[in-house]
Amino acid sequence: TCRRSNADIETLVGKSNIFDGVDVTDDVAIRATGKKIAESGTLIDIVINNAGYFYEPEEKVSDDSLNFEEQIKQINICGLGPLRVNNALINENALAPNARLIIITSQAGSVEWRAVQNKDEGGDYGHHMSRACCNMAAILLSEEVKKKGYSVHLLHPGFNRTTMTAKYSHIWDIEGAVEPIVGAKRVLYEVSKASMETTGKFINCEDGLVIPW
Repeated sequence: TCRRSNADIETLVGKSNIFDGVDVTDDVAIRATGKKIAESGTLIDIVINNAGYFYEPEEKVSDDSLNFEEQIKQINICGLGPLRVNNALINENALAPNARLIIITSQAGSVEWRAVQNKDEGGDYGHHMSRACCNMAAILLSEEVKKKGYSVHLLHPGFNRTTMTAKYSHIWDIEGAVEPIVGAKRVLYEVSKASMETTGKFINCEDGLVIPW
């Protein structure tokens, strides 16, 4: 599913396998897509929730630059988006038995790591709050859907050289940011290992280790 399709995607997976016009903030579109998938008879084994949004300016209380509207937007997309999608697919019966629900999140949602990475600085309030929201929703969902046979997995893809992280391009080399194709391979490797034994875990795809909450 995607908001807008293109020739590259259609060549890769086939036009008939694409459900476009789907935004993770649009409840109606998401439910309708879940219903279409169920009616197609091809149920989903692996769901990868990959939508995200990162407000470009850095927010600080000290210079009165907080943008509360943008914070709500980030929470709506990054925090509630995966929950909307997973909820729709479950309740529209679009998932195959033992489906794996993958959520691409960020270490930015780790409360413990903020005292290290944001020490004495703070900042990027909407980004960090939205990812913490995402992580909380996922761990709750993992507990609820175990009985249905579904597992839920939180994956931090690592620092990737994308338009989303371009505001920090000056530290890409310093911090070891990788090209998206490398980040994607790391994610897919962790997806291949995901199981009921690892449901509810918050994994760093850079090293396969658990990230503290």
